[in-house]
Amino acid sequence: MSPQFSRAGQSLTPARWLLAAALVLVLFLLGIESDTVFAALTRAWQTLFELAGLGSWLARMQHGTSSLVTTRSLPAVVTYSLLYVGLCLLLLHVLLRDGQRTRWAAQVYLGLLGLYIILMLVGRLGGNASGVYNLGRRIIDFIVSPLPVMILLPVLWPGTRRFFD
Repeated sequence: MSPQFSRAGQSLTPARWLLAAALVLVLFLLGIESDTVFAALTRAWQTLFELAGLGSWLARMQHGTSSLVTTRSLPAVVTYSLLYVGLCLLLLHVLLRDGQRTRWAAQVYLGLLGLYIILMLVGRLGGNASGVYNLGRRIIDFIVSPLPVMILLPVLWPGTRRFFD
């Protein structure tokens, strides 16, 4: 029996349960207080861009973004999304206890992000096609939610799908 298989078959330690609970709490608070988090991130990015002398560039970039994509500051949205997805992947890693399964989860997230980027490019090249932008928006809303964790956890849980090993 390989060490990876035997480790995956062990139960979670109390420390891992506590860490998982803390991560769930942080993700919950990020979701509940998203407006506050976005406001703080927006102010931080505006200050950083102003200090770098790029405030007008940030305003132009934001002005050129369709309201169907986002009405929030683009750097704030990207920062929030990366933080949320990073915490989701960390939670999955803590619970799954297996680097290979964590990589599979990360590939699912990257695949969804790739699909989003393709949709945004098609929407931009198609003259700001609202249907494509709306679909892309739904994909981002899905990525930055607990749903991927709720789907990936049982699919990748050790013992659930032996053919992954």
